[in-house]
Amino acid sequence: MESEIKYGLILLGNSGVGKSFLANRLLNDDQAFESRFSVRSVTRHTEWKDMSAAIGNHTYSVANIPGLVEANQKLIDENRQEIMNAFEQHPCAIVLFVFGNNNGRIRDEDLVAFMRINGAYEFLPNSMILIINGIPSNRPSDYDKKTTKLLQELTHIETTHIYFIEEATSETSKNKIHNLLRDAIAECEPNVHKKKHDIKLLADEISRLKKESKYRQDQLLAQQTEDETEENFNSTLDSNSNLGQPLSQPTEYVTQEKLNLNSDSTLDLDEPSSQQRFTSTSKSEFDIIDSDELFNETMKNLNAEYNLTMEELKKSEQNRNTDAIKQLTDHIKMQQDLRKELRNQMSSRRQVTEKHSDSFYQTMKRKLFEFSNTFWHSKPHGEHQSCQPSHPKNLHHDNNEDNFDSSSSRPSNSHHKNPTSN
Repeated sequence: MESEIKYGLILLGNSGVGKSFLANRLLNDDQAFESRFSVRSVTRHTEWKDMSAAIGNHTYSVANIPGLVEANQKLIDENRQEIMNAFEQHPCAIVLFVFGNNNGRIRDEDLVAFMRINGAYEFLPNSMILIINGIPSNRPSDYDKKTTKLLQELTHIETTHIYFIEEATSETSKNKIHNLLRDAIAECEPNVHKKKHDIKLLADEISRLKKESKYRQDQLLAQQTEDETEENFNSTLDSNSNLGQPLSQPTEYVTQEKLNLNSDSTLDLDEPSSQQRFTSTSKSEFDIIDSDELFNETMKNLNAEYNLTMEELKKSEQNRNTDAIKQLTDHIKMQQDLRKELRNQMSSRRQVTEKHSDSFYQTMKRKLFEFSNTFWHSKPHGEHQSCQPSHPKNLHHDNNEDNFDSSSSRPSNSHHKNPTSN
């Protein structure tokens, strides 16, 4: 019968991540494998224990294996040989790879170990379980969702079998872990893991590999933060656009009637136009300038003001001052409308306009400057303003100071359960 065949449950991971503890939870026996808090690896050689009860149609033997990454090459060579021997003893198996965490951040040495072992065997997603062990129960509500996405990108594996296990504080929490692990294994299928090549790892390259892993993780975390900020900002714009109040018109800016520039017309320098009356009715010595120069310089000024406004709006989000956000939102909308209007007017065929000591262009710049001063001086008191723009893409995350403060929802995947572990 199929149930008489012993399949392997191979627990992999570095020293100190809790492999022995989880193996004991699988067997529902605290004394099955030695499990204690220690700086050095407790497990030096592979141990096998048979499970007394089948999971689905399969019975399993649980392997407790030493970790891969160690301080010296001799231990690394011994450990990688133990790992390869385990796959020879039970080639048809389900792999459980256990990651530790450092204040919520996935440990870089665990990522190095996973990439080297997976590179030698290329585990199939339907026969592999990834576990983030020892996480606190009071973690941010979106931690599981963010870390699931992060781990998939770091390992390049689109597995749905990712589980978060909390620190065990009671017999009840231990039983929850036992049930979770059995359910996770029931959803997987044992497969033969064929070795492509030996596991390769040199002690001299561990430091470099950890730095590369840290850099990659920092990049992905920064990208997550940037995406979250953009999403929140767009959500704020949408909510303020639906307040039911019409956006105010940029009366300080030059409108279509004042410009009097159409794609099929040019200014008549002999007859005074509405633009000439707006700037000046006096006769003086004129200089002829190309509209491209006017457009480029105007857009440059508008872009500078737009960037400052965006930074201020992001800061205003923190105190949820609706009036201030609404005012900033309207200001941004006005800038966008004006830039679109100017682009439409000046991006067709070349036009000619007038320039003198009190020209239309200088007046428009003065109006923009006056409007900007009026706007910033009307900001509510108490808001911190900074001239230094933020650059989310260049964020650096310290190992001990990671922040997961987004209000995103928890993952809907039923696998992301949160029992507790030691």
